[in-house]
Amino acid sequence: MLVVNFKEFFTISSYEVIEHLNRQENGKHIDEYEVLLYNESVSQTENVKIKFKKTNDEIEVEKVQTLSYFNKQRPKQPCAICGSEVMVKENSTEELNVYVHNCSLNYEEIECCLRELVQNELLQDRFTQEEFDRNYGVNYRDDANQQYSFYDTQQRDTFYTIFNDSVYHTSYAGPQELRCKFCGMDEELLVIDGAFYQKCLVLTPHTNQIIDMIEARKQNEPDVTKRS
Repeated sequence: MLVVNFKEFFTISSYEVIEHLNRQENGKHIDEYEVLLYNESVSQTENVKIKFKKTNDEIEVEKVQTLSYFNKQRPKQPCAICGSEVMVKENSTEELNVYVHNCSLNYEEIECCLRELVQNELLQDRFTQEEFDRNYGVNYRDDANQQYSFYDTQQRDTFYTIFNDSVYHTSYAGPQELRCKFCGMDEELLVIDGAFYQKCLVLTPHTNQIIDMIEARKQNEPDVTKRS
């Protein structure tokens, strides 16, 4: 059976947390999630629903289902992701029929995506001004053009740049020096004026929040309007 490249169809750029429960068990912190990832590669006709468990730092995928959506204008047809015609109707209304089946998706890629998703959820809850001020330094700021560069003060060789409304891992020494503790670093590499950039899928959804935190602390910092 052909294994489908999960990353080709799904990222954390578009998802919904259906349910999130957490508990302590035998001294371990356990988070249970059910999420829906929206496919943006084939006209949003197929999405994937995943149930998984995070125990400390381990991800365990429990159930993966592909949801296919059909209506009068788009009658039932093979899955646009894997080509399967074997589907089971889950529910239906006058306007929409929803079918479920199992695409043969790459589970290693699924786990990598889910780690990024969990990091994104943690950032939404915990990426505060106080944490940013404590853990990150700003080494370039261009307020007029909304371009910024900041670095991890705990890992001083980890740099990020904000431009085009996105956050990029950044290196001036070479692609091997790109680092990130939030995502799997799977995006396309960009080379601009000798510097290496790679979009961070976890931090990019928080671009405006990060800019606001940089703006909030600028009166307490030296002038960093020019690169050193």
